[in-house]
Amino acid sequence: MPSSLPPRFIDVNTAKATQGHVHVIGVVVDLLPKSRSGGSSFVTTFTIKDVDIDGNPMAGLKIKYFNDDESLIPELKLHDVVLLRNIRIRLFRGSLLGVASQHDKIPWTIFRRKVAGQTNSLVIRGRNASEPSPEEKAYALALLNNIPQEARAWSEQAFQDTSTITIPASQSRPAPFQGRDKFSLIKDVKAHTFADFVAEVVKTFREQDKFLLYVTDYTSNGELFDYYDPSADDADGGDFISRRQREWKGPYGQMTLQVTLWQPHASFAQGNVKEGDTVSLRNVHIKYDRATNRLEGSMHTDRLYPHKICVSILDLDDDERVTELVRRKRDYWRNARHSRLYPGSKKKKNDEAKSSATNQKQERPKKKVRREENQSEISEPSAPAPAPAPVRVKRDEVNPNIQAAHPAVPCRPLEDILDAEIHLNNAPGGYEYRLPFQNINYRAVVRVVDFYPPRLEDFAVPYNPEDDMLSESGTSSEDSDEDALMSSEYPHRRRIWEWRFCLLVENGKPVPRGQPKKRMRLYVSGKDAEYLLKIDAADLRKNGTRLDELREKLFHLWADLEEKKKALPGGKLDSESLENPSGKPFTCCIKEYGIKTREEHDPDAMSDDEHSTGGMDPLAWERRFHMFGTTINA
Repeated sequence: MPSSLPPRFIDVNTAKATQGHVHVIGVVVDLLPKSRSGGSSFVTTFTIKDVDIDGNPMAGLKIKYFNDDESLIPELKLHDVVLLRNIRIRLFRGSLLGVASQHDKIPWTIFRRKVAGQTNSLVIRGRNASEPSPEEKAYALALLNNIPQEARAWSEQAFQDTSTITIPASQSRPAPFQGRDKFSLIKDVKAHTFADFVAEVVKTFREQDKFLLYVTDYTSNGELFDYYDPSADDADGGDFISRRQREWKGPYGQMTLQVTLWQPHASFAQGNVKEGDTVSLRNVHIKYDRATNRLEGSMHTDRLYPHKICVSILDLDDDERVTELVRRKRDYWRNARHSRLYPGSKKKKNDEAKSSATNQKQERPKKKVRREENQSEISEPSAPAPAPAPVRVKRDEVNPNIQAAHPAVPCRPLEDILDAEIHLNNAPGGYEYRLPFQNINYRAVVRVVDFYPPRLEDFAVPYNPEDDMLSESGTSSEDSDEDALMSSEYPHRRRIWEWRFCLLVENGKPVPRGQPKKRMRLYVSGKDAEYLLKIDAADLRKNGTRLDELREKLFHLWADLEEKKKALPGGKLDSESLENPSGKPFTCCIKEYGIKTREEHDPDAMSDDEHSTGGMDPLAWERRFHMFGTTINA
């Protein structure tokens, strides 16, 4: 890395450990094609580094740049140097990355070596980007000179003087990309061609100096290997099915392409790619396997750029093609499950009956072994970690270990936030109406008096992000039941743990004697919960260490509230405990929003079975409050 950073800039490694807005410069070491996001925006995803440029690109800072206007997306090339001002670093699925949203309007500048036929090298500025300073230009030049010789895609002559190109505000779209789009579905590939894929990894296999990926995009090609489906009605010759076929978890049929990776792709994939990942494979050579005469893929070393890695791991929102892949995957496994539930011949049922009778004697010892294995996986229930000594402060003094964002915004009492009169509006003609909710953010000083669910082990729940991505208005009960039934038959089904819990809070500052206390049900989940706890969610019933970490963190939030709940039947606090919480008040950020509901709930109810009797309303909205921008620093 060059010795001196420009003023106000930080190096990439520091940026990777910083939450907030930063100025950063780095070399683009990994790049995904620009595409549509899951919403209305375009998105480009790239990774930057300022040291070890030809090393593992996963060690860099990943950045997602969104904008509805395609012309505002930076048109990057591999080994460009990019300058970003005020890029926001935030948590995303447990890791920090840079995010430029549609509304952030992050200015960018690209530094690029000159190519054959150009007299000057380029400094390409986006709209509203200021002219780079001499220090910024010098730093960018030093980064370009630090790119290893074999990794350079341009001439060796570094720029001494630069010409600057600014993307004009009147430009609606960038010039179209001149290169040929080699993206292909597996069903369309042919021998003796090169193709790019977005696919799911079904299986991996290591062989000395190469690494094998078996990938699918859930489309069929008649020239691929045909994997036996054990649920097929016409499947006979069970004794002749190879072990490889019997162990195959799916998808079945001719949907899976074997891709052999050579260096440097092999080392990267071996250390980073696992079964169930969605990957982008670029420049795959499609050819016939000599032994089977079936199509296969191969990714060799690039002779011009031997360090170039053409394998990338994709997030669900990286590319609209990922969305289409997940949709095909869902449809395939639904159809497969339907075929197994409703076989078309008695032969299948008879075979299953025979198999059941034959294996009946073997099930009991197997279950015993499985039970012992599960017991070995589950950590022994550890004794609750000793609660940290409480800070000796006055009862109503704000807890210094909990901090909230936006300190310039004044705090408001819960009475003002909950007051329904702020939602009253007057329409023309003197008609008065009340909004069910408003999208407003607040700061408040609150104190925790109760929480739900009553057991900390239930504060983390598993979910499948693919279901969330495909669901536009929530999942129907029919889909949920089907997913539950097919989960055991659905290989590589994604399962991610997420924090989801609720706090009952009241005003942290004392109220006049005799005045009723206003209370609010405050939800905490997802990335906001990770920011609060600084702990990744996990299966707390199997991870005793993580449970102890959570208990110690939450002690700073509510003191001995958990011990009080444990001592009471059903974990429900009595009126005396509710009126005398022992936790210290703290400042937090609260956002108000609304969700559609068929039943109006009591906002102070702390369990699913406690709700108002207001009746059913198919058009009702429930007003909710969610904690954000608040963290426990202890």
